[in-house]
Amino acid sequence: MKKLSDERTYLSAWGAVIVLSTVLLVSSVPKAFAQQTAFEKTSRDGDILLSYQWNLPNGKLTQLSFSVNQRDFLKPFATFRSYDRKRALRELNYQVNQYIQRQRWYGVEATLSPRQEKLTLSIRKARTEPLQQRYQQQLRKVQQFFNQQWQDYLSANYYRKLSLPLGETGIVPDAVTIAEKTQSLLRTLVVAIGNELKDNSRRSYTNYVGHFVQSIPYDSLSSKLSSRGDGFTPPNYLLLNNRGDCDSKVSLTLALLKEIIPEARMIIVYFPKHAIFGIQMAKQANDITLMHNGTEFVLMDVAGPAVLPAGQLSSDVQFLVNTGQYTVIKGN
Repeated sequence: MKKLSDERTYLSAWGAVIVLSTVLLVSSVPKAFAQQTAFEKTSRDGDILLSYQWNLPNGKLTQLSFSVNQRDFLKPFATFRSYDRKRALRELNYQVNQYIQRQRWYGVEATLSPRQEKLTLSIRKARTEPLQQRYQQQLRKVQQFFNQQWQDYLSANYYRKLSLPLGETGIVPDAVTIAEKTQSLLRTLVVAIGNELKDNSRRSYTNYVGHFVQSIPYDSLSSKLSSRGDGFTPPNYLLLNNRGDCDSKVSLTLALLKEIIPEARMIIVYFPKHAIFGIQMAKQANDITLMHNGTEFVLMDVAGPAVLPAGQLSSDVQFLVNTGQYTVIKGN
């Protein structure tokens, strides 16, 4: 058996090794909490009726009810899975080895570590220099194939790479694309919101949607914080299950407001352990904003349970904004 050379490429992939964890930031003592007073879910004749009741910041009790076709509403993201590095590398290892076999390249090998934490590409030690160069070319092509398959894997499973300013990198659910895919499912809810607010300002709609999302119970899934995506719930299932973490709630907010105010620019702001929403609208005095690519966005933290209107953040989150410890992802 020929010996392998020391030339190896470890394809643990950008973020296939380091995955950001999601933990709700502990803010300073809030002045008020979003309180959901009732939630009902009823199935009838192929439809699901969802009803929510909560207190607005002024103490007024408000309610939203809407119905959806059960089959249409539950089909998107029914099989959504949180990111699992070992599963990803197993699938990629199979694809890479199939590719090597199809090409009949006997000078390159792909192996998965015993704990399935690392995929290694190796080339054999050739007897001649021309053959060694050919193995090198094969290795580069296999690396290119792996990189493309990695990108395809992320896209197909609704994940994305994320880099944070302090060098932390990882894989997170693609909240923007997921919001786009579920936006049409929420139209009956958007109609119900419109019936409540009617002809109103951009800020009024943003605050109403934000307070509604804040009132939905926060789901930290504290026993499963091995990756950032563990607690993520797509918007349709967040509404159905009446629970969600900060990334999930931002995705729901984005889906709703893109349907209500499609002309407004929106962003998601990621911190090491949190995520908030930003929207382009007229700034008011004391609003906390963020300038991105020439556009000023008013920020809103929809995680709850603190009742925070657009433009106000907890001191912890504001500190992260002020010190630049964030990454901005365009929402539209």
